[in-house]
Amino acid sequence: MNPLKTVILSLLFIFLTGTTTVAATQQKSITMSLPDSVLKEVIRKILPLDFGVQSETLLGSVSIDKIDKLKLLENKVSSHITLSGHKLNLVTNIAGHAIRMKIGTLTLSFQCDATIRFDVPTQTLYLRPVITEVQSADSNKADVAAALALLFNNREFPIAIEKLQPIMADTGSKMLNISMHIANVQLHPNILQLDITPRIITTSKVSGN
Repeated sequence: MNPLKTVILSLLFIFLTGTTTVAATQQKSITMSLPDSVLKEVIRKILPLDFGVQSETLLGSVSIDKIDKLKLLENKVSSHITLSGHKLNLVTNIAGHAIRMKIGTLTLSFQCDATIRFDVPTQTLYLRPVITEVQSADSNKADVAAALALLFNNREFPIAIEKLQPIMADTGSKMLNISMHIANVQLHPNILQLDITPRIITTSKVSGN
């Protein structure tokens, strides 16, 4: 299971215990705040992250190796990121012909300040990073490092959030089903805030003869 999803479900179950009657009666969203310490632990467990790179100027694969100095601020997240590129090829066009220049491996780091946007209908979180202070471990590959950083700079990256599974509870005479829908995701200093709208349904259990 996705580590972040596990954390959300666990905290949500604890939060809902003893509060479901109020939520059902008032039909209000539940606000759940995840401290930055939880996010740091999640990041620590899921890194490194590998993905392919394919653009008009650069081919290969990239790994996000480290995310340091994570800070949650008002409406943005700040961090220092270290990437490594593997089997990189720089693509140039000469006289109408695409020429691949083998670069090999490359390690770079940069400062990243990102804003977020949450699309409720698709339950998708969009991350838009702005990259500064690009540094390459190999000064001879500074141009390639800059080209790699441009692939991420000021572009929205969708992060699909898996649908939260409903919580089922047996109260004895009835079955309680709590389904959850994320209504919003916000960033505040040291906090990631989730607004979750619960829908509570109870069904009577059929007694045996």
